Formats: sequence, C-alpha cells, structure tokens
Amino acid sequence: MKSPIDIVKGHIVDYDPRTQEVTIKAHYPDWYILAKRGYRECNVQMIDSRPLSDKQRRTCYKLIREIANYTGMGLDPAKEYLKLKFLVEDMQETADQMFSLSSAPMSLVCAFQQFLVEFILSWDIPCSFPLLDFVDDVSGYIYACLVNKKCCICGLAADLHHEDAVGAGRNREEIIHEGMEVLPLCRCHHGERHTLGKESFAKRYHINKGVILDKDLCRIYRLKRKEEAENAEQELSDGSSDP
Repeated sequence: MKSPIDIVKGHIVDYDPRTQEVTIKAHYPDWYILAKRGYRECNVQMIDSRPLSDKQRRTCYKLIREIANYTGMGLDPAKEYLKLKFLVEDMQETADQMFSLSSAPMSLVCAFQQFLVEFILSWDIPCSFPLLDFVDDVSGYIYACLVNKKCCICGLAADLHHEDAVGAGRNREEIIHEGMEVLPLCRCHHGERHTLGKESFAKRYHINKGVILDKDLCRIYRLKRKEEAENAEQELSDGSSDP
C-alpha cells in the first residue's frame, strides 16, 4: 500500500532573486498515484549539504559529557536521551527521525548544540568551561542567559546590566525598560564591564551587542513595560477628565 506521506527528493535548478522563487526539479515515478491523488502542491524541505565539522561534533560531545557527569547518567545514555528530547520538544519530530552526530546535517547539529547549551542553563548544570565559547548564535545564547538569570560570561547568578544608560537620578522602577539593550552579568563581570568600557569589554569577550528587553524579559525581571506605562497614562487621563 502506498504511504499517505509521499516524499520525493529533488534538486534546485534555478533561483530568481527578484521574485525570490526557487525552481525545483524532482523525479516522480508513479503517474497513477500522481493523477489519483491530484497532486498540485507540495511541501519542500531544504536539506543542508554542508559537511559536518569535527569541531562541531566535538563541541556537542563536550556539552553532553558535562550533562552526563552531573547527572551520573553515562555518556551514551545521556546522548540518546538528549537527542530524543531535542527531536520531540524542539523539532516536533518522532523517534524514527533519530539522527547521528557522525552524519547529521550541519544545521541540525547546530540546533542540537544550542539545545544542549540551553538545557545546561535551565537545569543549572555547572560547566568546566565558558559556554560562551561553544555557541554560534551569541544573541540567542545571551537571551537564554537572561531568561535563566545566568551571567553570559561565566554562568554564575546574574543581574541586568543596561547597555543603554539609565541616567543619574532616574528611578529604575518608573522608567520604561522595554526596548532597552541589556546583558546578564554577575557582579564581577558587571564591575569589569564598567571598568573596561563597552568597546574593550566587547572585544575581550567577543560580544558585540546585548539583547533588547521584550515584554517576556520585562515580566521575568519585573520591569516596567510600554503597555503598563500606556495603561497608567490612560487611567490618569480618564481620572482627570471625570467631573
């Protein structure tokens, strides 16, 4: 019986940057099924053809080993558990899509590497090396550190450092924080940031910019959001217009 999920592989033969249209040529051998099912459209999955580097593979194993050592699970059981958890929770795939770190596409392994870093942060797993040295998406890593209130440099408990100057004499509880650029830094690295200055600190740790505070981060840190300020102004306006 023909599977209801019909997948064929094709090749990109042309791309028009003006219209952003991709032309794909694919071989489909079953004319009867094509006509019977009335195929007119298809879903296209891009397959990353870049070879996986030894560095990326070693990075994943190093992160898995930190988790295995902390949990006492053992390297191989930890690897299989984490791959399955990544597929089900992050990729919304099933166990039959299990991948190998020796042959998986580069983009998939990069996503798995980011998952491992966020797993370590969320479960407060101590690391013998700076996680910052093992991430490709620095902004995504900093955001995860903000969510988990971890210093993006060393992993210790962190507070917010505002890259945007708050200004002397301004009440931090009254100003609108949403939209401001911040970094999560422990007391030590917070002090170092002020001592070195923005450019020297960024050069030392290869952090070109912080993360912009959004509504979710403002809720986590209990900071005033634009929405709250607008509501307060509306209530004040409504009150002043009462007879």
